Amino acid sequence: MKVNKVEKIYPLSNMQKGILFHAIEDKNSDAYFEQIILDIKGYVDETIFEESFNEIMKRHEVLRASFNYKLDEPLHVILRDRKIKFSYNDVSNLDLNTKDLYMEKYIVDDKLKGFDLTKETLMRICLMKTNDNSYKVIWSFHHILLDGWCIGIILDELFTIYSHKMKGEEHQLEDPRPYSDYINWLNNQDNEEGLKYWSEYLEGYELNATLPKFNNSSTGKYQRREKVIEFSKELTDKVTQLANKNNVTLNTVMQSIWGLILAKYNNSDDVVFGTVVSGRDAAVEGIENILGLFINTIPTRINLQSEKSFKEVLKTTQHDAIEGNNYNYINLAEVQALSNLKSNLIDHILVFENYAIDKKGLEEKESGLGFEVISVTDEERSNYSLSLTVGLGEKLKLTLVYDENVYEERLINNLECHIQNVTKQVIENDDMKLSDIDLISEEERNILLYKFNETTAEYPKDKLIYQLFEEQVEKTPDRVAVSFKSNNLTYRELNEKSNQIARLLREKGVQSNTIVGIMVDRSLEMIIGIMGILKSGAAYLPIDPETPKERIGFMLQDSNVKFVLTQDRCISQLNLNVDLINLDQENFLRLSTDNLNLINHSSDTAYIIYTSGSTGTPKGVVIPHYSAIRVVKNTNYIEINENDTILQLSNYAFDGSIFDIYGALLNGAKLIMVEKDAVLSLVKLANLIKEEQISIMFITTALFNALVDLEIDCLDKIRKILFGGERVSVPHVKKALEKLGKDKIIHVYGPTESTVYATYYFVNEVTEVIPIGKPLANTSIFVVDKNSNLLPLGVPGELCISGDGLSKGYLNNERLTVQKFVPNPFIPGERMYRTGDLVRMLPDGNIEFLGRIDHQVKIRGFRIELGEIESQLLKHKQVKEAVVIAREDNNNHQYLCAYFTSETPKDETRVQEIRKFLAKELPEYMIPAFLVQLDKLPLTTNGKVDRKALPSPDGSLVAGVVEYEAPRNAVEEKLVCIWQDILDIENIGIHHNFFEIGGHSLKATTMVSRIHKELMVEISLRQIFQTPTIKGIGEFIDSTKESGYTSIKKVEEQDYYPLSSAQRRLYILNKIEGSGVSYNMPFAMKIKGDLDVHQLEKAFHKLIERHEALRTSFVMVDGEPVQKIEKEIDFQVTYREM
Repeated sequence: MKVNKVEKIYPLSNMQKGILFHAIEDKNSDAYFEQIILDIKGYVDETIFEESFNEIMKRHEVLRASFNYKLDEPLHVILRDRKIKFSYNDVSNLDLNTKDLYMEKYIVDDKLKGFDLTKETLMRICLMKTNDNSYKVIWSFHHILLDGWCIGIILDELFTIYSHKMKGEEHQLEDPRPYSDYINWLNNQDNEEGLKYWSEYLEGYELNATLPKFNNSSTGKYQRREKVIEFSKELTDKVTQLANKNNVTLNTVMQSIWGLILAKYNNSDDVVFGTVVSGRDAAVEGIENILGLFINTIPTRINLQSEKSFKEVLKTTQHDAIEGNNYNYINLAEVQALSNLKSNLIDHILVFENYAIDKKGLEEKESGLGFEVISVTDEERSNYSLSLTVGLGEKLKLTLVYDENVYEERLINNLECHIQNVTKQVIENDDMKLSDIDLISEEERNILLYKFNETTAEYPKDKLIYQLFEEQVEKTPDRVAVSFKSNNLTYRELNEKSNQIARLLREKGVQSNTIVGIMVDRSLEMIIGIMGILKSGAAYLPIDPETPKERIGFMLQDSNVKFVLTQDRCISQLNLNVDLINLDQENFLRLSTDNLNLINHSSDTAYIIYTSGSTGTPKGVVIPHYSAIRVVKNTNYIEINENDTILQLSNYAFDGSIFDIYGALLNGAKLIMVEKDAVLSLVKLANLIKEEQISIMFITTALFNALVDLEIDCLDKIRKILFGGERVSVPHVKKALEKLGKDKIIHVYGPTESTVYATYYFVNEVTEVIPIGKPLANTSIFVVDKNSNLLPLGVPGELCISGDGLSKGYLNNERLTVQKFVPNPFIPGERMYRTGDLVRMLPDGNIEFLGRIDHQVKIRGFRIELGEIESQLLKHKQVKEAVVIAREDNNNHQYLCAYFTSETPKDETRVQEIRKFLAKELPEYMIPAFLVQLDKLPLTTNGKVDRKALPSPDGSLVAGVVEYEAPRNAVEEKLVCIWQDILDIENIGIHHNFFEIGGHSLKATTMVSRIHKELMVEISLRQIFQTPTIKGIGEFIDSTKESGYTSIKKVEEQDYYPLSSAQRRLYILNKIEGSGVSYNMPFAMKIKGDLDVHQLEKAFHKLIERHEALRTSFVMVDGEPVQKIEKEIDFQVTYREM
């Protein structure tokens, strides 16, 4: 680019810098590509039309800009003369279908061309003649040049100039103010004061407020979709009245409504989203008619405590907007850098269009044009996957532009309903409490409450467990009921032996709802004892013999147990004041084997299982007979028959055993008990499954993964395999599905409080997420917020369970029972259990498990769901199983540690590969500080991952808790200097994270340029984000070849060339100081061996011929120093012998 062609150079506005950053980061993206399409009726003179646009190019300097970002600061380069790219196409002779296809292809191809910000004109026009009397104008430009306000200005000028040219007249438009006036104003603002304001505004904010995404974030090209929501005239008028009544703007009303919806979507009372401000309130003369990019994106924070009224929110939002208006010029990247969330602060933007094309004005001008504009449409997209634009007019028009790779159409349709619903509620009563405002439409409510919960089914609810067992005994007395090792019991034998136990207990005074403990090893006696306790009318309390003594003591004392069935081996652990009944002594054999009379109701307690409590104290979950029966009789997820063989694998002190035991014994199936050493040996377990031809089994997810990996052939005869309890490993499910086929694998979910299972999902296809499914028969599920309001599809919330599976509560813990088992707000007279599990309802009625509400961790100010990191780890092809926990170092700083297993041996290279893989999917703060590969994950006695047994990671350095380490080489020293200069801080070590010590996207852009310039290495912004430490960047540089700093175009040959600033300085100093040797650069080289002086001289001549700098002299021309490049120079090598 020749210097004499440049009119001026000046910096970019803040919004331009942001757009430039995204353009550099992804040069193939069509973000910020704008297309305006005008349909014109009448006659258009294409030559004058082009001339008119070029006149506008002359009038407004910003339209002649290109952008240079290779320097420390990006700059506008305004050219003196730049023509618009204009084309004229006549397609009027084509048939209608061909014409439409042609125009559609042209519009798409035009967008694909994009713009090179550094070289070409950033605006182009195609005038397309479609018929004798109609045209289409396709006007494309890059958003870095113009904002929406400018469209009306340009059209107004265009038609004025065109009209005068058609008459052979000169237009009388006033000269516009240049965009550089605004840049000068911007550069004179108090940046420090602005940053202080935004820092205080965002203080304490931690939530990345998003909309539900049913699809994964797109790694492919943006697929633009648009949804227009038009308010009725009546609704528009009422919204306007609401604004006037509260002395706020329409913008404030719409921001408050959107904030309320967003808050309910995120189950939060504090949300931030991006809003676009016009920027035209700056104190710049004539700013309303200046072309350029004045808009800026700023964060808008809406605080919505549930006890507030909507009216109060309006006032607060208006007040914040007025205050923030004083600082709305601050660069978004700098604002984001002040927040805990950094670049994740804003997920989407809301745009309130306070400009509109003056249709009336256009109509007046059209009278002298010879044509009229029928329609003006625009197509644009930001760098966000969703934007909401509110357009003013007789009717409010809301336009949602979204990426269909990220958002499902169903969500967008639901969102329309939610916007309408909330708007109608707040205009009717602006005093309404926020907690009382409901998003959901009546149609959506019916789907969530009733359609997805159509689970009512007849089952023997009024009967008892042992009553149904006795009925089965009558049907199949001689079939094997239970088998352990080589010993069997028929249904008759099991019934008779358990009757004897029951009589013994009744003789000891046991009555209905008495609690009797049972502490035995895996054995036939375990089943006899359980059924005997039930037949006595009592409830059983199963105690694992491996349980620590203190815990056993607590359970017996808490439950007030007086009797415990046990065996010889276990007696030593039961030293409390209880009556021990030793099943090994068989002193009950003298008693009658006949059935006893029934003394229970189906609502009586069947068993009590103690589970871990958040306080560290176990809690006893009380389950009635009918709840257990619901799991195995006439249910909707499985049918069990007399030909089935069921594996009894679950520890009987955990509720997974309920399915095993009663699934078999209440349906005439055969129960195969697993001895202890087989539980601990995959080979033995697999052999048992094969030998016994197991047809139905439930196992934990961890054990399922292990069997699939190592012993999958043992599942050949399986009819149904149920698994659950932890996050699903998709690769394992895929492998199992390929082996077993459809309708055999069932993913189940359920807390003990809802009796074994609450939901089920048939895994018949492999997706990135395996849901926990739909509710079991006679079970209802709801996803609610903290105020128990029903949440829409896709919105994360707490899973609540209702129905016949619910526990009676916690034994002797009324406070916790009342807290967790609450009145069902949707079904009067019923209870609802708050699980504490974070889930969301999918469009098909399946539930997706997201994690625990109370197991969120906070790392460096970010709230993190560990399950999300585990899900991403499991997507890596070399990760079989994964678990992530939060640990603390010696300074009480939390950090993330991930443990995983793999089929391949331990390898540090693989760890780095996984880390890079995670960096592609997760924000930096979610990348674990340590990735630890284990041979196997430790399991608890019930087959779940034992997080307490996970080993401490090796190493002393924790990511995010950085100890200073000085640079180790020249590259790292140079990088430290660059960082210190950019970030304006000292003592930067090689492990500090750029984005944690004040860096952000724009400063990263500067860093890339400085590295290229000073270290002669190309490095991408993406690389900075992936390795944001001195050490990481240094290692990348060491592995990268040097490259030139810029691509320099060859210029036309001239007599003289201007000097660079450095050359000019040295020339002037030389003239001032006189001839001297200060700037001479001598160089000596010692050569050993024979030297051909003639060849050396030829080499120098070749060198001089190749490089113009070696043929350059400096002279004064018209009082200015210039450089002259000689075609040839006289050069000789002087040779002297010494």
